Amino acid sequence: MLNPEYFEWKKQHGKTSPPVQSNQPIIDKMTVQITIIQGLDLVAKDRNLFGKKTSSDPYVLVYLFSSGQMNKREQKIKLGQTPTVKKNLSPTWNHSVTTTIPYRKKSDSNRIIFQIFDNDKLSADDSMGIINIPLAFQDSTEPAVWHEIPKNSAKDASGKIQILIQTSLHQAKGLVPYC
Repeated sequence: MLNPEYFEWKKQHGKTSPPVQSNQPIIDKMTVQITIIQGLDLVAKDRNLFGKKTSSDPYVLVYLFSSGQMNKREQKIKLGQTPTVKKNLSPTWNHSVTTTIPYRKKSDSNRIIFQIFDNDKLSADDSMGIINIPLAFQDSTEPAVWHEIPKNSAKDASGKIQILIQTSLHQAKGLVPYC
């Protein structure tokens, strides 16, 4: 049986029909605003004069792990870094980063990674833990959330950090889907 759309096309002497009008807007990107607000009861990594661990100089690195619809290989994109807060196990950062993710990078595996470190001047920085948060491709205005630092994410990892993640979808006006 032949396709009825073929007959309609044939009636028009092989000419194409006008573009399909869609009432649904086309989403072309998502804007993500991330605020690392504060930490609480983080692990002490720095020793005092008596050799006891009593404080840390924490900072947070923020990464986006993304793979697109066509490309299954993950990309690690650094989004930013909080300032270092000296000698503090419950720091306040109030540091924001904003990024845009194009629609072609939409994936169920998109996530934001927060790596917490203790800043050291004379040696490599010490890992204090890693928090992994899935990122859905949708509008979201959720309140700030406390995230526990997984115990197995770094040696002696402890504490939690408060993070606010807000997302908004951008809808391109005037575009129609290609059929």
